[in-house]
Amino acid sequence: MFYKSIITIALIICFGTDVRAQFPDSTKVLAAVVPEKADKVGIARKGAPIFADERYVFKQLPRFLRGSGYIIGSMAGRNRIVPVTTGSLFVVTPLAGEPGSQEPVLHEQGFIKLDHPSFTLFSGQEVQIGIFKKDIVYDNFRLKDVRYEGWAVAFFDARPLPSITEPAQVSWLPGIEYGRSTRKWQGCPSITKTGTRLWAAWFSGGTREPDAGNYGIISYSDDGKEWVDPAMVITHPNSAVRVMDPQLWKDPQGRLWIFWVQNTGPKGFDGIWGTWAVRIDNPTSDKPTWTSPRRLCDGLTRNKPIVLASGKWLLPSYDWINHQSAVYISDDEGEHWTLQGGPLNKPISNFYEHMCVQLTNGNIWMLQRNVQESISDDQGKSWTSLQEVEELASANSRLYIGRLQSGNLLLVYNNDPTRKARKNMTARLSLDDGQTWPYELLLDERNNVSYPDVVQDDDGLIYVCYDRSRGGEKEILMAAFTEEDIKQGRFVGKQAKQKQLISKADD
Repeated sequence: MFYKSIITIALIICFGTDVRAQFPDSTKVLAAVVPEKADKVGIARKGAPIFADERYVFKQLPRFLRGSGYIIGSMAGRNRIVPVTTGSLFVVTPLAGEPGSQEPVLHEQGFIKLDHPSFTLFSGQEVQIGIFKKDIVYDNFRLKDVRYEGWAVAFFDARPLPSITEPAQVSWLPGIEYGRSTRKWQGCPSITKTGTRLWAAWFSGGTREPDAGNYGIISYSDDGKEWVDPAMVITHPNSAVRVMDPQLWKDPQGRLWIFWVQNTGPKGFDGIWGTWAVRIDNPTSDKPTWTSPRRLCDGLTRNKPIVLASGKWLLPSYDWINHQSAVYISDDEGEHWTLQGGPLNKPISNFYEHMCVQLTNGNIWMLQRNVQESISDDQGKSWTSLQEVEELASANSRLYIGRLQSGNLLLVYNNDPTRKARKNMTARLSLDDGQTWPYELLLDERNNVSYPDVVQDDDGLIYVCYDRSRGGEKEILMAAFTEEDIKQGRFVGKQAKQKQLISKADD
């Protein structure tokens, strides 16, 4: 199981420490912070080391800071503090005018000075210091970094986030409290097929995405017409944790994998996220059984993994904190996952939801929202800079790219030359490894159709699921067709169908 820096530093982040009784000018909850890769987290107490590049230790601490977490950063170099939950962040630094003071920098980033007397933080301290506080709040789903150079120490809560330590609960054939009539919205679907059984997944709960009570829904159909909805739900017992973005995948052994993402922060994103999974080895059974939930890696998985020619599995999982379209690799059929690499995006709040396909020359081709591309020629370790694909104009939305049984490539996306509207859900076919896309089939011309996912069955039939108007029509839809239908540009085959309803939440 791979927890990256979060597990190697067993102490990290959480929230919830009540400091009101200790210091009346402070706020109720301390923010959580994720350490950088090389940083360590300590617990603030007398005698603990303060900096990584100096031997100073804590001599004195205000009561309300004792026992909180802090990053053992550099005393002279650059430091970045990454909040991952709302709450308060405290920073101690020399006052303005004193050597090494970061007070002006902190003021620029929204910190205020507390009315607290200077004290001797460590022996040899020859400057007056102050305590500064900032209330961390969401800005477009993101919690902004705090940056400074030199003499400063940041304090926060250092207990593990429940989304990292506590798995969700997986339930088969749940009660009516998860029925269609209870859903105020639903969307972000996935699809796969095991034997003759079609599976679909999406998420709902609360009043929107994101919201407290978000949970995953798994549905199935043995005839492609009638769906058991829901057949399974993925919920979290902790109200501070949301379950989001379930993703389905049938592995080469025919086993069904159900991935989902856990996040602490009922109304926003903790930034770490984390991809979890269970595996069902008997997916066609009336009473399937599954493995215990496992946390596979950091980040957000929103598309299927792929199997490389080497036999290794590649899993896309987006790193929100570092704006990286990261990929993880497994050489033991999903038991362990290791970060390979991934291209960096512009530092804006976007969900890139990248997906990969291996080309015939061995390179890995990544496509993501807008449509942007990157290529790796070393199994995902290094990547070219992301570039917009001019001939594939799309709305800012998830897409699907994959290889069909014929060897041709299939792309499903919102084909909009203006790059604005989530409309014109379109399947396109390439016979030359994505160099050209001469054939296309319009699946749904309406507005507010998005998030396609695809599976091709053993007979060559292609299934595409997508959502429509998540908070309005609240529909999960499906189209089925063959490569010949795409070449003909219309639904001509006997099994071809479009705009088929998988689920519609009741009004």
